[in-house]
Amino acid sequence: MNSVSTRNDVDRGAAGTLVRGLDIIEWIAAHPGGTVPLLATDLGLSRSAAYRIVATLRDREYVTGETELRLGPLVMRLGLQALDGLDVFAVGPEHLRALVEETEETAFIAVVDDDQMCYVMQEEGPQVVRVLSKLGSRAPLHASGLGKAWMSALPPAEADAVLTRIPRPRYTPTTLTTLTELRTELDRIRDQGWALDDAEREPGVRCIAAPLVGPDGRPVAAISVAGPRERIVAAQSDIVAAVRRTATRISTALGAEPQAPAPHPTP
Repeated sequence: MNSVSTRNDVDRGAAGTLVRGLDIIEWIAAHPGGTVPLLATDLGLSRSAAYRIVATLRDREYVTGETELRLGPLVMRLGLQALDGLDVFAVGPEHLRALVEETEETAFIAVVDDDQMCYVMQEEGPQVVRVLSKLGSRAPLHASGLGKAWMSALPPAEADAVLTRIPRPRYTPTTLTTLTELRTELDRIRDQGWALDDAEREPGVRCIAAPLVGPDGRPVAAISVAGPRERIVAAQSDIVAAVRRTATRISTALGAEPQAPAPHPTP
């Protein structure tokens, strides 16, 4: 075997190990507290290979734990650095705080991640009873105001492809699950400029959301206000107007074409 073929074999082996390492990191993210034997079974690895790669990842702080595996501190640091690189992460906080001051309800910004919306910013409202979501947690595209707002800003054919691809489980009696229902809903959101989650994932919670778009008009994130259903219903007209204004301001700061002020919605 010549030196070139030997080097190619080494390169292929290194690439394969890298892929397995990345698979392990993603598996642990989805199964915090999981064990190496279970990891090996799920990923089709020998236990010796799994233990060896996990040990390397543990040494580099990508993984922590001996019997119960969790993502390590380096993953968190890299994740925060990635968020810092998002323009919306730089311009969003001040607008989110202003939105909470105006509505007195908790506000969120989420980005799409693996066909789900991932919460990356939260500003708590002053109310004693309020809706909160853990940063990094995820919401389904079809059953959240954030997800539907994000999809509504996609070209219709692209949004339809997403709807066809994603699972659409029913969480509550008001969850929309069929393609017909969701296509109609996205058309409505496009027309009015905002999305509604009427207790579609969590009973008793109502959410008003709008897309955040970049210079090319494509969605980069979504913003929402959420609270107990009765309270949001009572102030919905004002909340819708505030969410839409804030979404326009953030989108403009991200480089989107300035838009005319949104008309005050009819209650």
